[in-house]
Amino acid sequence: MLKKEHPLKDQPLGSTSPENPLQVFDYNELLDRTMGDRELAISILEEFVGLIGQHGKKLQQAVESGDHENIRQISHLIKGESGNISAQALYKNAYAMEKAGKTKNSAEQNALLPTILRDIGCLIKAIREVLQKESK
Repeated sequence: MLKKEHPLKDQPLGSTSPENPLQVFDYNELLDRTMGDRELAISILEEFVGLIGQHGKKLQQAVESGDHENIRQISHLIKGESGNISAQALYKNAYAMEKAGKTKNSAEQNALLPTILRDIGCLIKAIREVLQKESK
């Protein structure tokens, strides 16, 4: 199978932070997952941006109320969604939150929440940058 050239190939996508050096997300990997179908990749990213903020708010509410099962479920959802778009930092932290929900570790949940919310904010910003570049 021939690989389509991606206009953003080899450009750093997203940003990193000193606390978490993993890339926010890998657009080229997402394009590979969609077999170079840019329209599909853009559609996935647009849907993700529309949902992830809501999931972050629901997770925050669950942590604040100590609802361990809901924490586990929402974190599992965030983990899957972020994995699908190759957002490794959020995936890693959502996985840790999912485990903390399963083990009912409130201290770990409270420690992870600000990082996950920051990851979501950085990811939304990075996706919007990519969507803007792709629309040109």
